[in-house]
Amino acid sequence: MIAAISILIAICGAVLLLILFIRIRDAGKELRLDQHRSKEMGFADLLVYAAVVEDGVIVGKNGSLMAAWVFCGDDTASSTEIERERVSFRINQALSRLGNGWMIHVNAIRKPAQGYSDKALSNYPDPVTAAIDEERRNLFERIGTLYESCFVVSLTYLPPMLAQRKFVELMFDDDTQAPDQKARTQGLLEYFQRECANFESRLSSVFHLSRLKSRKLVNEDGTTITHDDFLQWLQLCVTGLDHPMVLPANPMYLDTLLGGQEMWGGVVPKIGRNFVQVVSIEGFPLESSPGMLNLLSELPGVYRWSSRFIFMDTHEAVNHLEKFRRRWKQKIRGFFDQVFNLQSSNIDEDALNMTEDAQSAIAETNSGMVGQGYYTSVVVLMMEDRASLEEAGRKVEKAINHLGFAARVETINTMDAYLGSLPGHGVENVRRPLINTMNLADLLPVNTIWTGKPIAPCPMYPPNSPPLMHCVTQGATPFRLNLHVRDLGHTFMFGPTGAGKSTHLALIAAQLRRYQGMSIYCFDKGLSMYPLTKAVGGQHFTVAGDDESLSFCPLQFLQTKGDRAWALEWICLMVELNGITVTPLQRNEISQAITNMHQSGSKTLSDLSVTIQDESIRECLRQYTIDSMMGHLLDAEADGLNLSTFTTFEIEELMNLGDKYALPTLLYLFRRIERSLHGQPSAIILDEAWLMLGHPVFRAKIREWLKVMRKNNCLVLM
Repeated sequence: MIAAISILIAICGAVLLLILFIRIRDAGKELRLDQHRSKEMGFADLLVYAAVVEDGVIVGKNGSLMAAWVFCGDDTASSTEIERERVSFRINQALSRLGNGWMIHVNAIRKPAQGYSDKALSNYPDPVTAAIDEERRNLFERIGTLYESCFVVSLTYLPPMLAQRKFVELMFDDDTQAPDQKARTQGLLEYFQRECANFESRLSSVFHLSRLKSRKLVNEDGTTITHDDFLQWLQLCVTGLDHPMVLPANPMYLDTLLGGQEMWGGVVPKIGRNFVQVVSIEGFPLESSPGMLNLLSELPGVYRWSSRFIFMDTHEAVNHLEKFRRRWKQKIRGFFDQVFNLQSSNIDEDALNMTEDAQSAIAETNSGMVGQGYYTSVVVLMMEDRASLEEAGRKVEKAINHLGFAARVETINTMDAYLGSLPGHGVENVRRPLINTMNLADLLPVNTIWTGKPIAPCPMYPPNSPPLMHCVTQGATPFRLNLHVRDLGHTFMFGPTGAGKSTHLALIAAQLRRYQGMSIYCFDKGLSMYPLTKAVGGQHFTVAGDDESLSFCPLQFLQTKGDRAWALEWICLMVELNGITVTPLQRNEISQAITNMHQSGSKTLSDLSVTIQDESIRECLRQYTIDSMMGHLLDAEADGLNLSTFTTFEIEELMNLGDKYALPTLLYLFRRIERSLHGQPSAIILDEAWLMLGHPVFRAKIREWLKVMRKNNCLVLM
């Protein structure tokens, strides 16, 4: 009885303890986070990025090392076929040395370009040129968004497995101590940095490369933060968001830093607010040519064109090609012909050609001329509006089809295709057929449309001055026209008759007025500049015209030794133009006469001819004085030339007078222009320059201007 009671009490106690345990567990469930945690993979788990181990180097979760460069090629629109082939050959030389474990992602990103320059940055002194610029501004606003391209190449290296490295170490016997794990890792990092330097050096013969690294910024409160351009680039690829990325003090767990957006899978995935659609490039043609896919970097719209290439060692590539060769060789003759060794005339010509092609590929690979690898190319589009995204995808598909390729808008394979386009991802969406590095060089985006600098490059112009003119080039790409390269702005314009050169010169002259203090001097033929000159309130002179009362007093400036020296050379030229060789004695007499005029205050050619005692010189100068028919041009008591900020000289009538009258007049005009240059922004515009270049004196003066006008902040435009 006592035993039974003891057992009953024990059972009751056990039941009470069990009930208490259950109550405690139920009460603790509300405090635990298990019900809010999911063991399924999140977006960050799909990304390969782990940590920044060195400036510009990211290590992946799989042990891979990554680096990236922004690159810019030449604008090959005007290049010859030989020049384009030379570029492809150099790219092939740079890439063919990479082997197993190496991978590149070449991305061309189209993004909205900076709009028309701010109105407040221009200083038009008259309403007409301001209205011209406003009309151009409205035109660009009607055109809509323009786009420009940015190109980035990322290099990824996946080191061999530790077991493979140990096997290699066993093959070599030396007395050095075996490296520990830390030393081995540091050695891998140093090897990767050396290969990155070699990679950059080889590609620098074709592109201008800039490594994506971190940069330090000082805040207003004095604290220092680090912006990482590599992380910013990866953020753009992953989420489509382009904004600065601050490098954490402990740069770990980059997958959560970059993949901090919500992601919904499916046929059309959604990352954050952006839907994602991928257009894959398939159906390659039989032959490649340099820049055959350049159009994909010039389409209007926002997208990212990704080209991935996974390299292979020579022996591995040859083994793959050998399999293809044997497979096609078996199809040359039928099964029974091979079994019974029958000499049948039925030969599969396609299989024979493919066998020869495979044999040629093996020979090229063994020779080291090219490398082999897996190439995958996709266009990734990200937009908030799904309908706009699908429409953009159809446009990209159509553009690819027009290039002779087959395009496919991904559906079930969208996520794999998207992940495979991310730098450092090399296992998703691998296209199996091999291509060589020479074909790869033809398929990569190597053409960079020159869009010009967003600010005027001349250091003598006011800081942050806008470009001279906004234009549009192919592919809805803006072009910012600047005549200057640093402080040199001399420009030649060539074109057929009637193509609009004079109109273009007038537009450039109007746009030059945007720079504060700009002085413009135009030498015109045919009154092309007359409407603009009058519209802006400038001075227009028809030199030597029948209805023109303009007259000059070239000897009015004799105050300095330089002025008197110029006057001496000018008078000597006039004498020589009349067939008289000036002797040293005559030169001294002219110099003494000019000095006497300076002392007496005289300033006309008539005064000079009276002062000079040499009869031959006096007779020569008389035809330029008021006593002659052309005396009204160069023998005035007061100079009628008043230069303004926009002065045009119509010289067609003057040039018809012949050298004896045209050249002295032109030299005086040149002298007046040179005296007016004091370092302010200036331009000398010569329309129909062939007419002026035909005169030796004018040609010599233009050559002098091209050499020295840079110092005076003056450009020469012909």
